[in-house]
Amino acid sequence: MASSTHNCLPLLFLLILLLLLLHPSLQQQEQPPSPKLSTTDLNTLLTIKTSLIDLPSSTFFSSWNFSSPDPCTTFAGLTCTLSPPSTLRVATLELGHGLFGSLGLSGSLPDSITQLTELTQLILNPGLITGPIPAQLGPLSKLRVLSLSHNRLTGPIPPSLALLTELHTLDLGFNRLTGQIPPTLLTNLTQLRVLILANNRLTGGLPGSTREAQLLHLDLKSNHLVGPIPPTLPLSIRYVSLSQNNLWGPITNGPLDSLPQLEYLDLSQNQFSGSLPTSLLRPSLSTLLLNHNNFSGELPEGLAGATTIFLNNNRFSGPVPEVYMNGLEDGTIKTLYLQHNFLDKFPTKNKHLGKGVSLPQEVEVCLSYNCMVPPSGLSTCPTSASSQVSRPADQCPVFHNN
Repeated sequence: MASSTHNCLPLLFLLILLLLLLHPSLQQQEQPPSPKLSTTDLNTLLTIKTSLIDLPSSTFFSSWNFSSPDPCTTFAGLTCTLSPPSTLRVATLELGHGLFGSLGLSGSLPDSITQLTELTQLILNPGLITGPIPAQLGPLSKLRVLSLSHNRLTGPIPPSLALLTELHTLDLGFNRLTGQIPPTLLTNLTQLRVLILANNRLTGGLPGSTREAQLLHLDLKSNHLVGPIPPTLPLSIRYVSLSQNNLWGPITNGPLDSLPQLEYLDLSQNQFSGSLPTSLLRPSLSTLLLNHNNFSGELPEGLAGATTIFLNNNRFSGPVPEVYMNGLEDGTIKTLYLQHNFLDKFPTKNKHLGKGVSLPQEVEVCLSYNCMVPPSGLSTCPTSASSQVSRPADQCPVFHNN
């Protein structure tokens, strides 16, 4: 009997083991296959590599090995996101290293880049990439950052950019773009915070906007833009640079009167005229660059609250208000350029020293080529200023020797 029981034990163990193996709830679950990069995205990346090449000293594409099982972790400049059901899609693409001393990439952007429909960021680091921006950008509806600056892109700004309603930052500066700025760019892109189109060859007028737009930073300097400042600018704006264009007209009773958060305003090297509105005075304004225009009239006292003030090479006349001298003495104003105007007096009497002016060491002030002899001690003019101390008296309705 004992022998029979002993012989049954191995069979019992085998039966139990078989049940464990066959019971679905007790089987070890197989691991699902790792998600793969979308075939469409993979083919697009191959087209990009074919269209762009590393310049000498650049090794950006050395990691783009298409036999790699996982481009999302091995390709430089690439991050991916998991898209249902279990496919990886390219989420951010930064082309070129952007390293100091690297010449970057050359070639042109392929139209197929618009097939990366899950992109949220497309960044092109400085290089020598030529040709147009792909015309049909509408499929990149999730794009939040588009930066293609410091290359040699040509042609117009595609109107399809106005379809990218999620766009937060648009930087196309320092290229060779031509044509007009799409008129609906600012009105359609209500989420846009940063717009940089500086140093191109753009023509036409400034684009319109709405006060409700969320724009913070607007840089359109060094183009061929013409006309007045549009009647409406976003109330949220903090930085405006329109310098080195062909813009004209007065700035009084315009959109600059009511920008409560404005910190930086550069309208230099244009053809603006008329007097300066006292409404430019606001606590937030720290940098005011209005030089090389045709502004006239007396200097408003309120502007003396800014830290950097360039009003040189205009047609301002009359005395310099004493608040400017006060700002220089207490260090509120760090730089005050008033050269090449028709100003006829600078405050040096009463509490100021009549024989000279002593200012903090870090302060820069220039008064040369006005209708007065500048007080001694005010000789920190830039090299670009006139070598003549004063304007010829026959050009001045009033001439003062301080």
